[in-house]
This record gives sequence, structure tokens and C-alpha cells, in this order.
Amino acid sequence: MAKSSFLPRYQKVANVVRKRIQQGDYALKAMPSERGLAQELGVNAMTARHGLQILEKEGLLVRQDNGRVAIRKAQHGVKKHLNFAFLVPTLASHGIEKWRLAIEAVTAHLQCNVRTVVYMHWDDPLVLDALNGFDGVFLDPSPEPMPESVSEQLRNKRHPVVSVDHDLSMLGVPSIQLFPPAFTQKLLDHLDAVGHRKIGCLNTQPDDPVIAERINIWRFWMGAHGYHGRLVNEPVAPYGDAMKAGYDAMARQLSSARVQETAWYCTTVDCAIGAMKAILDRNLKPGRDIAICAANGEGIASYYYPAITALEAADPHPFLSLCVQWMMDGRDWQGPLLMQPTEIPLMIRESSDPRLAARLPLLDHPGDHSH
Repeated sequence: MAKSSFLPRYQKVANVVRKRIQQGDYALKAMPSERGLAQELGVNAMTARHGLQILEKEGLLVRQDNGRVAIRKAQHGVKKHLNFAFLVPTLASHGIEKWRLAIEAVTAHLQCNVRTVVYMHWDDPLVLDALNGFDGVFLDPSPEPMPESVSEQLRNKRHPVVSVDHDLSMLGVPSIQLFPPAFTQKLLDHLDAVGHRKIGCLNTQPDDPVIAERINIWRFWMGAHGYHGRLVNEPVAPYGDAMKAGYDAMARQLSSARVQETAWYCTTVDCAIGAMKAILDRNLKPGRDIAICAANGEGIASYYYPAITALEAADPHPFLSLCVQWMMDGRDWQGPLLMQPTEIPLMIRESSDPRLAARLPLLDHPGDHSH
């Protein structure tokens, strides 16, 4: 005889609410009352209460002194399932996507869930909701200046927060920085080794401390070597199109009678992609006629044609594993707040190496330069 698939209504209530809790739905939105939940799910109040009692027994909910149920927090005792947020600015980025995948990989086999939360600006209510509502937050800071209200919230945070790609250790926030700016000197040393003495610096990324330091390293390195090159610094507004700006900036340089640089050090891969497209559109060959390199390949630099010389990220998993364990343990942070790799690989590719560039034909149709 076939087994009945009938599921009591109270069990359906428990299943719906359990899924919402495990997916972090109630970290950003207050959990409704029993009456509100009953109305939403089309059951009576007693059925809703029965369903919630199942989740109380499972340790997902706790009943408060006022009789209402709430999501179990760490201060209520041992919590079986933790909800983490990946709080990111509304900015399409290969780098952000790689962080998301890495965080999800580290937490895949643990009793926790990671929910991506997109905020529009620092004063977006979602920022404080996420910082207060989740058991832990991985924060990708916006390029906009951080207001004091958010800084104060981070200094006095209720739940663990980890900054990715930006150093917020001055606020007491553990921070993972996979690209310490000092390593960008390796790009300049490479350009020097292949014979370049006139090296320009091109930036179209919005201003932030990391970009400023990358530019300063270029400036100090050039001065120390007695070389000459121009700084073309045309940052777009936050969330602007740095790739198109890179194309436009390089196109103007190539149209100018003043252009003398034989190589360009680009602060980001988006800037480098735009610049290389402008070079190709003028039937010049990157790596042979003009060298291009990027401070951060973001995992995509090798997929362009020609492939772009860039620093590539160290493995973030060891740092993330340490941070996730800290979030789950609920203890004070131990060790340095700023986590950085001791080495970053430089991947030399066709865009800057004449020998590699010589092996590639110049494309007949310069409008398409990706593999």
C-alpha cells in the first residue's frame, strides 16, 4: 500500500518558517506574530502556534517573556544554525563574485547559511539591518566615504563583522586584504625588466585608499628609478563604468602628440581592459607596441585576447575559514586584525611581454578581443 503524502498544516507552517530562518529571511525583516503568520499562511492561530512549537523544540526559536517567539540568538544559548550576510555595494564586479563563491565554499558543510545583501549607499537602512540582524557579516565596503554613524556602528558591533578587500582594522574589524598595495611593485619591476623606462599610470577607478596607495607606489618607484611617465587619473563616480572610462582615457592619450609612454600600469583590470581595447582599435599590438598590465586580475585577466599581465589573488580560503570559525565560536578575535598573504603571484602574459605577444596575430576584427 502506498505511503500517504499528507502533511499536517502545522507541519507545513514549521517547514515554511524553518526555511525562512535558515535562509536569513528574518534577519532583515522582523518575524511576524503568531496571528500575523496565521493570516499570511492561511491557517488558524492554533495551527500556527503548533508549527512554531516544533521549531522551538528544534532550537531555532525561543519564546520571550511577553509570549512572542523570536529567532534564537547567540545570547539565548547554543544556536544550531547561524545566518551570515555578505553585505556588498550595488556594483557588478568579478571580484565581488569571487568573494561570494569563496565564502559559500568555506561554509558549504557547516551549520550556517550565507545570504548576499546588496546596499545602495552607506545610509541605506539595509546596512544597519544586516549588521544587527545577522549572526555575522562579511562586508565589502562601498567606495563612498564612510559616515561616522556607520563607523560607530562597526566600533560597537553587536555581531562579528569581517571586511573583505579593504582594511577596516582601525575600526576594530578583522580585515582580509588579498592585494597589499606594496606587491604592485612587482608589475613595475617586470616592465623595467623587459626594457620600459617611460611608464604611465592609468586610473579610472573611484577614489579610495587602496587606489591612492597603488598610485603612490608607482610615483615613488618611478622617482627611485629616475624614470618618467604621466599619471592619468580620471576616476569615475562610485558605481560608474571604469572600463569605458579606461577606453576613453587611453583613446585620448593615443590621439595626443604628447604620448611618449611605452607601457601603462593600470590600477584595476577594468581600467586595463578598456585601455587595451583602445590600443587594439588603433591597430596597435599590446605587448609589442604598448605594454599594459593590471594591479588586480580579478580572475578574468587571462581570458582576454591578448591576455593581460596582472597580479592574481592569493587563495582566500584559509583566511575565510579562520573568520567563519571565529563567527561560529562567538569568542573574542585573537591575532592581528589585518590579514594579508605573504606573497602574490605575478602572471606575465601577452599584454606586456614582447616574446609572448609576437606569437599572436593581430586581430582582423578589433571589435572582439575576448576568447
